[in-house]
Amino acid sequence: FILVNINNLQDILLVSFGALLGANMRFIVYEKLREIILSKSLVILLINTFSSFLLGLFLSISSRIDSFSYSYQLGLFFSIGLLGSLSSFSTFIYDLYNLLIKLEFYKALRLFIISLTLGILSFAVGFFIMNA
Repeated sequence: FILVNINNLQDILLVSFGALLGANMRFIVYEKLREIILSKSLVILLINTFSSFLLGLFLSISSRIDSFSYSYQLGLFFSIGLLGSLSSFSTFIYDLYNLLIKLEFYKALRLFIISLTLGILSFAVGFFIMNA
C-alpha cells in the first residue's frame, strides 16, 4: 500500500498526462512514418533522435527558469512523461537483441553506433540552439 499525499498525486498526474500525450504521439508518428519508410528500425531511430533533440531544447529552456518548483513540474510532465513515452528505448533494445540473435553483429553494431551518435548529436543541437 502506497501512501499518496496531494503533492505526490499532482506529480503522478503530471507524469501520467505527459505519458498519455507522448505514447499517442509516438503511435501516430510511427504509423505515418511506416507508410513512407519500410524499415521499422529506421522509424524508431527517427523518433528517438527527435525525442533527444526535444529533450535538449527542454533542458536548455528549463535551466533558465527561476522557480525550482515550476521547473520540477515541467520536468515531470515533459521529460519523464511526454518524452519518456515518445521515445522508444525498449523497442531499440529489442531491435538490437533481434539482430544479435540472428548473428547479424555488423547490423547490430551499426544500429547501436548510429542510434547513440544521432541521439547525442541531436540532444546537443537542441541544447545549443537555445543557448546561442
